[in-house]
Amino acid sequence: MLDYPMEFRTLRLSGQPPAPRALSLYKALFGAAAEGMLDRDIQDYGRHRIAPWPLSHAGRAVGVGGFRIGFGHDGREVVCQFLPDAGGEGLASEYLASALDHGRIVLRGDRFFGRVARDNAASLRVMAKAGFVETGAATDDPVTLRLR
Repeated sequence: MLDYPMEFRTLRLSGQPPAPRALSLYKALFGAAAEGMLDRDIQDYGRHRIAPWPLSHAGRAVGVGGFRIGFGHDGREVVCQFLPDAGGEGLASEYLASALDHGRIVLRGDRFFGRVARDNAASLRVMAKAGFVETGAATDDPVTLRLR
């Protein structure tokens, strides 16, 4: 039995609130910046109940995804990053569709944006498939995308 709340669920993914137990996942995703990023996510979740969730699939940690309050921007920032060995299974598309539903229904948001490195073609395709379009200059890196 889980001793922590299940915060987010799709057909194949589940997400829990960020907690110290996610440090190894954060290290695998973010390297030297992991501890600071996890601390920030834990604090944001404690203050606002909005922060990326550690995501798992079939009992295995596969990535981090969720929302950030878009301070200085119009709307909520949707974020996700998956481990390289979790690619090619459609998990990012599944995550994004369900996350946007969660953002609309639970967070009562109607404006969403994301940032993607210009050379990350797979993530740009996932965002476009979900209805995001580029905003800003064609040379911006990372690219800012806004949900239509």
